[in-house]
Order: sequence, then structure tokens, then C-alpha cells
Amino acid sequence: MLIRTGETRILLDAGMTVLQLQKRLSKFRLSLADIDAVFLTHEHGDHTRGVLPLSKRFGVPIFANPATLTVLSQEVAPPNWYTADTGSSTMLGDLRIESFPISHDAVDPVGYSIYHKTFKVSFITDTGTAGEGILRNIEDSDLAIVEANHDVERLIAGPYPQFLKRRILGDKGHLSNDAAADLILELVSTRRRTTCIWLGHLSDTNNTPGLARRHVQRRLSEAGCGNVVLGVALKDTASLTWRGGASYTPAMAMSPQIFDCD
Repeated sequence: MLIRTGETRILLDAGMTVLQLQKRLSKFRLSLADIDAVFLTHEHGDHTRGVLPLSKRFGVPIFANPATLTVLSQEVAPPNWYTADTGSSTMLGDLRIESFPISHDAVDPVGYSIYHKTFKVSFITDTGTAGEGILRNIEDSDLAIVEANHDVERLIAGPYPQFLKRRILGDKGHLSNDAAADLILELVSTRRRTTCIWLGHLSDTNNTPGLARRHVQRRLSEAGCGNVVLGVALKDTASLTWRGGASYTPAMAMSPQIFDCD
């Protein structure tokens, strides 16, 4: 995820090659050298694949908690890596970046809340549970990116081996569409302003953008939640854009297509 203000440009994770990253950044007229920092959620390869070349070739600072950096530095000790303890707050330009613990089979996985002026954006993927701790950290978010990794029935009936199914369904696995809906309902239940929600980290095998969207939209409709604009972040392209201060109406959530907050 790219977060850009007038002064600062950061990435949350960098799980693709630098060529792929550059292709996606070019949509926003940015190059890899324009990135001010990368903040990592955890050490798994689909979140860190591009980190070493970003650090070594382009001099981009990498921020993560000590446990994550320790794992990543076992193979190579890259330059420009900085410690950001879990639960700490980091100021970078005109952004304040706060991490918080989540539940995944990594050494010390985190989510992030990012603050700019009066706006708050929260990012929660790769967590098997989403309890009160996560909810407290993401409350009052103007935009929340929430994992909707799989449809439970599709996962159970699908081709994955049993050990992998158990991992995904476990407390340190991934959120299902239903679990994502539970978290979103809690998040928006006490908020008067319209909230943008993006569903992310969808499995290619055990979910589809349409399935995730329909499931969460149905749960929101059943609960009478009309203050949500819902989008689905795709994996193979830079698909969604949100601008702080833009006007997003609840009616936008009723679009049958993937919603682009552009």
C-alpha cells in the first residue's frame, strides 16, 4: 500500500519485485527513489520480497520491529534498516505511523494506523483473529483496509492440504469474509461519519473479489449499516485510491462493481 501526502511517500510492505513495484508506482508518477520509507508488517516473503533491493540499490529506509528485523537479517544485514517497536509511534515528514500487535504465525506481526492532519487510515491483514485490541487501534478510521482472505466453505472444500487449511483457519492464520464482516460491523457501529472500507489480501484459490464483496455487503445491509463505502483491493494491479477530504457517500457502496474511491 502506498501512502502519499504533499511531503511524504511511504509503503506498507513491499512483497513484490522492484520491477513490479516500479510498474505500479508509475501509475502515480512515482519512482522507487521517491519512496521515503517502507514499514513492514511481518517477515513473510509475500510482504518483504522487494525490501532488500529497495534498501541497497535505492537507499530506501526500512522500518520494522526488532524481531522482524532479526529474522530478515539472518541472511544479509542490509543498510538503512531502523527499529520501530511494536506499539510505538514514528514521525516521518507529515505522517505519524503507529503499529499495533495482530495474530499471525510470524515472529511479531503488526498492523498500522497512519495519521495525517485530521485523517486516520488503518491497515490490518494477515491476522487470524480481530479482537478488542485490534478494534481499539483502528476505531475512528476514515479508511480501513481489512483482510478478507477466504470464504470458509470454499477453503474447506478446496484443494489445499489439511495442514494448510488448519493454519489458515487458526487463530494465527487469516481472516475469513465472515470474520472481516464481524470486525467491520464493530468498527462502524459507533461512527457517525461515513467510513471507507477496503477488503484486502484475498486468496486466489479460496475467494474472489465478487464473493468477498457480496458477503460483507450482505452483512452490512442486514445490520442496517448505511455509513460504509466498500471496495475490494485487487492483487495484480493498483486498483483503489482514497483521498482524504473527498466526499464519499454511502450510496456508492451499492455499486455492483468494485468501487474505486478515486
